[in-house]
Amino acid sequence: MAKKQQTPPNSSNPAARPAAPKQAAPATATSNVKPIKENSFLSITQLCIGLAILAIALYINTLKNGFVLDDVMVLKENKMVLKGFAGIGELMQTPHMRGYLIIPNDMYRPLSLVMFAIEYEIFGLSPMMGHLFNVLWFAGCVVVLFLFLDKFFAGKKTIVALIAAMIFAVHPIHTEVVANIKSRDELMCFFFGFLSLNVFMNYMRDGKISQLLMGSFILFLSYLSKETVLSFVALVPIIFFFYRNENTQRAINMSVGTVVVTLIFIGIRWSVLKEYNANQPTPVEFIDNALAGAPSVAAKFCTGVVVMGKYLKLMFLPYPLLCNYSFNAIPFADFTSIAFWLSFAAYGGLGYVLVTRFMKSKNDPWVFSILFYLGTIFLFSNLPFLMGAELAERFTFFASLGICLAGALAVEKWILKSENYDLSLLKSSKVLMILAPLVLVFGGMTFARNQDWIDDYTLYKTDVEKSPNDCRLHHFVATSIAENRYPNEKDSLKKKEYDRECIGHLHQSLAIYPKYSQAFVELGRVYDRNRVFDSAEYYDRKALEEDPGNSTATNNLGNVYLANGKYVQAIEYFKKSLALDNNFKYAYYNLGLSYKQLQRYDSAIYYYHRMLGFEPNYLNAIQEIGTCFYQLQRFDSAAVYFKKVLALNPNDPNAVNNMGAVHLNAKQYAQAIEYFKKTIELAPTYVNAYSNLGRCYFLSGQYQAAIDIINKELTIDKSPRDIPYIAMSYQKLGNMAKAKEYEAIAKQFYSDFKLP
Repeated sequence: MAKKQQTPPNSSNPAARPAAPKQAAPATATSNVKPIKENSFLSITQLCIGLAILAIALYINTLKNGFVLDDVMVLKENKMVLKGFAGIGELMQTPHMRGYLIIPNDMYRPLSLVMFAIEYEIFGLSPMMGHLFNVLWFAGCVVVLFLFLDKFFAGKKTIVALIAAMIFAVHPIHTEVVANIKSRDELMCFFFGFLSLNVFMNYMRDGKISQLLMGSFILFLSYLSKETVLSFVALVPIIFFFYRNENTQRAINMSVGTVVVTLIFIGIRWSVLKEYNANQPTPVEFIDNALAGAPSVAAKFCTGVVVMGKYLKLMFLPYPLLCNYSFNAIPFADFTSIAFWLSFAAYGGLGYVLVTRFMKSKNDPWVFSILFYLGTIFLFSNLPFLMGAELAERFTFFASLGICLAGALAVEKWILKSENYDLSLLKSSKVLMILAPLVLVFGGMTFARNQDWIDDYTLYKTDVEKSPNDCRLHHFVATSIAENRYPNEKDSLKKKEYDRECIGHLHQSLAIYPKYSQAFVELGRVYDRNRVFDSAEYYDRKALEEDPGNSTATNNLGNVYLANGKYVQAIEYFKKSLALDNNFKYAYYNLGLSYKQLQRYDSAIYYYHRMLGFEPNYLNAIQEIGTCFYQLQRFDSAAVYFKKVLALNPNDPNAVNNMGAVHLNAKQYAQAIEYFKKTIELAPTYVNAYSNLGRCYFLSGQYQAAIDIINKELTIDKSPRDIPYIAMSYQKLGNMAKAKEYEAIAKQFYSDFKLP
C-alpha cells in the first residue's frame, strides 16, 4: 500500500499534516528555530535571558519584604518545615497544613513545603531568601512560557511568543503570587506544568520515549506542587491533536501519559488524606466565600457571573488589586444588576468568538487563547462548586496566559499587520509605541504593588482603603496590629493609638457584617490586653453567641477568669476550648498557668508538656516547667529546663536568674554568684537578682559584698525585705553599731526580727 505524501516542512497548517512514519522525525523538526537564528537580531537564548532579567527587575524590591498572610502557616511556624532536611520525608507523607494545624478538609501539596524545608536548612528562617527564590521561580515561569509558545507556533511566531511572555511578566495581577512566599506552590505548579509541555513538544518532534517519560514525570512534579494543573488533562490533547499533531500516535501517548500521571496523583492524594482523616467534606464558610450565604440560588448564580466579570476586568485593568475579597466587597447581584449583564455579555462574546473561529479553523491561535483562559479560570468560577474564596487574584495566574496571548496576537494582527516572524520588527516605532507604555505602566504598577506586601499591617491598611466595604479586611487590620505592631511598641501613647485604631476597624467590620464572630473575638482581645475585663468578657460572650463552637473565644473567656484570679472557672473554659479544638496549643499553656496558680504543679507540668508537643521551643512553657519543678524542690529537673531556655536564648535574664537560684538552693554559691552577676549585666534593674546575689554573698561569707549589693538593690527598690541581711553582715564583720542600726530599721517592718 502506498504511503501518503508527507506535508512539506513549510506548511502553514501543521494540524492538517498526516502522521509521519515512526522511524522519521516530523517535517518541522529541523526548521523550528533556524529562521530565527538567520533573520533575527536576537537569539532564543538572548530572549530568554532578557525576559528573566525583566521579571527579576520587576520583583527585586520584594526582597526587603517580610512574612505576610499565610507565610506563617507554610514556613514561619510550620513545625515540619522547620525540621529542615529531617522533615522532608514527613512532608511528603502528610496533608499540606499538618505542620501548622489539623483541618478535616486538607490538601496534598508537598513539593513547595519541601523547598521551604531545604531553604530553612541552608539559610535559616529568612524572608529575604524566601522572596528571592519566589522571584527566581517567577523568572523561570516567564522563560518556560516563552519557550512553550515559541514551540507551539513551530518557531514561526517568535515575536508573538515574546510579546505574550512580556505581558505575562509585567502584568500586575501576578503580584500576589510572587510577593507572597506561600504562593510558591502556584509558581512551581506553573513552572513544572509548562516545562512538561516543552518536553512534550520535543517528544512530538523527536519521538524519544525518554522525552515522554521525562515530560510525564515533570507533570507529576507540577501536581505535587498544586492541583491547578488539572486543566492539562484537557489541554494536552487540545494542543497535540489540534495544533501540533505531526504524529497522531505520539499525541495519543502524551494524552494517555497525562491521564496516567493525573490518576497516580489522585490516588496518592486520596491515600494520604484518608490516612489522616483529612478528606472530609466541609461546607465553605460565609466569611471565606460570601456566595455560601447568598440569599437565593439566583443571587448566587448572578454574583458568580459578576465575579467572573471582575476576573476579566482585572486582566485588562488591574486596579484595584486586593489581597482579600470578602463580604461585602462584591455585593450580591441579581438579574436586574448591570454588572451581571455586562459580565454575561462579555463571556457570551468570548464564547461566540471561540465557536465561530473554531468552526472556520480547528487550529486558530485565537481559539487557543480564549479556550485556555476559559478552561483554567472555570476551575475557580464558583459555578461548578464553591471555592475557599469568592475571588482571589492568585487564581488568575494560569488563566492570564490566555489573555496575554490574545494581546500578543492583537499586536501582530493590528499593529504589525504581518506574519513575518523577524524579531527586528520589535524595533519599529509602531510596536514600541504599544509595548513601551505597556511595560512602563504595568511594570510601574507591579513595582509599586510589591511595596504594599512589605508586612501584614501595610498590606491590609492599604487594601482596606481601596475596599472599605470588606468586613474581613477591617478585621485583618486589627489582627495585624495585635500580632505584629502592638507587642513591639514601647511608647504607651502609641499603644493607645493602636487600640483606638483596632476598635474603630472592628466596629466598622461589625457594621458591615453584624454576626462576624471573629471581630467580637478581636474586640475581646483589645480590652483584655488593656485589663478592661468586663468589656473583654462581654465581647467574648458575644462571639460565642454567634459561634458557640469558637474555640478562640472560649479560650479568651478563660483568660479573663485567669487574670481575675478565678482559676477554677478559667480551667473550665480552657478545657471547653480543647473539647472544641484539641489542637489549640495555647489552651494547653493556659491550663498550665491556671494549675500553677493553684499550686498543682504536676498538672501544670503535664499541660505545659502538651503545649510543647505543638511548639517544642516555646520558651515560656519551658521556663514554666522549670519553675514548677523548682517549686516542687526538684532542683535537678528544674535545672534541665532552665538550661534549655538558655540554649535557645542565652541572654534571657529570667532563665539566668533561675539557674542561679538552682545553684543557690544546692549551696553551690560560687556558681550561683556568677549567674546572678550575669543577670544584672543583662538587666541592670532586675531587683530579684540583686536580692539573690546579696543572700548568696552572705551565705558564702562575703559580708561586705552582701552589704554593698543590697544597698544597690535599695536604690532600685525600697522594699525592706533584705535589710536583715545587712544587719547580720555587719554583725559578722564585728561592726555592732551598724548591726544595731540596721536591726532597728528591720524591726520597723519585721516585728519579730532580731540579730542572732
